[in-house]
Amino acid sequence: MAFNDRVLEEAHDTKYPLLERLKFVSIVSSNLDEFFMIRVAGLEKKLARKTQSKSPDGLKIEDVLGQIREWALDQKSRQAKALSEILELLKTEKIYLQTTLEGATESFLADARELLPKIERVTVKSPEVFQQLEGGKIYVFVRLQDRIEILSLKKPEDRLIRLPSKLSQVTHHFVLAERLIVALTGVIYKGEPVLEAFPFKLIRDADVEIDPNIDPDELIISVEQAIQTRKKLSVVRLEVDAPSISDGALALANSHKLPARSVYRYDSPLDLKILWKFLEIQGFEHLKFPSWVGHNPGQLDKIPDLIRVIRQKDLLLHHPYDSFDTVVAILQAAAGDSKVTEIRQTLYRTSLNSPVIDALIQAAKNGKKVSVMIEFRARFDEERNIGLAKELKKHGVKVLKGFSDKKIHCKLTQILRNEDSGVRSYVHVGTGNYNPSTARLYTDLAVLSCNEDFGADAENVFKAFESGKVPSRGFKSFVVAPIGLRNRLMSWIDAEIEHAKQGRPARIVAKINALVDVEVAEALYRASAAGVKVDLIVRGACILRPGVPGLSENIRVVSIVGRYLEHSRIYYFENGGDHLVYLSSADWMHRNLQNRFEIAFPVNDSQLKEFIAKVILETYLQDNQKARVLQPDGHWQRRVPDSTEQHITAQDVFSRLAGKRYEGTSLYARFKTSDKGIKSSQNL
Repeated sequence: MAFNDRVLEEAHDTKYPLLERLKFVSIVSSNLDEFFMIRVAGLEKKLARKTQSKSPDGLKIEDVLGQIREWALDQKSRQAKALSEILELLKTEKIYLQTTLEGATESFLADARELLPKIERVTVKSPEVFQQLEGGKIYVFVRLQDRIEILSLKKPEDRLIRLPSKLSQVTHHFVLAERLIVALTGVIYKGEPVLEAFPFKLIRDADVEIDPNIDPDELIISVEQAIQTRKKLSVVRLEVDAPSISDGALALANSHKLPARSVYRYDSPLDLKILWKFLEIQGFEHLKFPSWVGHNPGQLDKIPDLIRVIRQKDLLLHHPYDSFDTVVAILQAAAGDSKVTEIRQTLYRTSLNSPVIDALIQAAKNGKKVSVMIEFRARFDEERNIGLAKELKKHGVKVLKGFSDKKIHCKLTQILRNEDSGVRSYVHVGTGNYNPSTARLYTDLAVLSCNEDFGADAENVFKAFESGKVPSRGFKSFVVAPIGLRNRLMSWIDAEIEHAKQGRPARIVAKINALVDVEVAEALYRASAAGVKVDLIVRGACILRPGVPGLSENIRVVSIVGRYLEHSRIYYFENGGDHLVYLSSADWMHRNLQNRFEIAFPVNDSQLKEFIAKVILETYLQDNQKARVLQPDGHWQRRVPDSTEQHITAQDVFSRLAGKRYEGTSLYARFKTSDKGIKSSQNL
């Protein structure tokens, strides 16, 4: 919830273009819905099971749910204020979202009726009809003298209605379908008295449970069944767009046995995720961020040059500043390279019509052995991933078993190629998904390497996926959850404590999405007490409290919220001067350390380590425009530079560095390649 507050602050940032501010308003709705579908649903299930154990902060479940309600209502109010301000400013740009139709003339409504998309009408003959309504869909409740009807759009994507010029004085004039339906109920029902009409939305529990003891071969069937179950799971929130809680709203709440804390009434439109569509309006580029096209690293615009560098030294990719097209190009080249014999890859989430998938299919068509580990339990992407698995199988791609009791969250690709020295393994391992769409919006890091230990570890990983058994040992470089990452993390922290006690350099810096693991938090408190300097860059939830006397004076926590979603995970340990730098797909959460298969991998190259430590991490810590600092009382405070400080926005710094080909950093020399004496290959 605090993270969502920080997202909402971005919507109020007047330095942003207007449509980008509107996008942040939209993201707030998306985040809040998912929070209720997963986190609040989990609390409600614990309450129903009478699991009353207190959380580490001493709160009972009822206390937490009460605080969430207060916070969510306040957040929605502030979101509505931001929306109102932005929409008012957009009017000057001839973009108008009409949020109210009160007082609309009969002639306007008569003409507007023709714009309504196709509507489904269901007469409520019993309370069971309410129980069958979909979660996340906008409905209109209509109570007449002799019956109740539920109206909805046949195609939810038609919700944003554009008014023609004859009904508007501006170029881009929109209304929301559900509010237009309410305004038109008198027309729709041909004079029947309408006693009440209002839009509403249900949020259902979406955290489906899969039997951890199921055979991996039957996992896809179990997930398909769970997807159907999700549609019928309990309701955790009822949202009503109405002046008051009416008899109709109470009937909806009672049909789902909802307590008062789960009913939310708003004076603003429901589900503002639809606002994202405004960024698709053409001709308003000045109201958006300038389009960013990531650069290919250094001067490596051709695959032969890229591979030449990987053979000599590891290559670091920093997305979206470095183009994800580099990764796609490698897969495409591998698919057509006669010397490549095998391609292996993990897929957690990817985009529709993905060039990554196209490359894998082409490789299989070209006779290469292609194996893919698809995680069918990737939340909200289950159906897409199941469909993807079926499509890949049709083209001869082998879909690996995976593990029945562990989500596979790591991001790994291995390409095997016959070369003069034997079979060479090219490994790509990173923090982000193989998703070309989100790779333009999320910050992530990856390493491309021919390191033999990386190759051996990747081999071990994919053999485990094929067998369906979590490996217990055998890794040379990778540190893997659930079998070793927690213990290694504890040992790294303990080592820093010993260094501090011995008067040697001792520092920990971590960039993660969340820190909610109690054991890790307590270990960091011990490190602080021993004198270890701890800097944490935490995007979202953080249970640790920094700066508390006698507990955490040496701990600082910052959060960066900006144009791009911070998604990379970096672990840095001073190690007495012999720095350790690891990148990972894992956050410091119990689920990542115990219930998922994750990889943390070392950055061994001294130039790459220096760039990550001195450029990436230190730039984040110096950010004084988009950084918020966690206070000892748990509140986040925006960092404000004094008059003598240079204004620093980390994401802008990284964009400029990539645009200058990393000139002035430890990466620059690496990419000054020469073709002298080297024959370029048309293959990989």
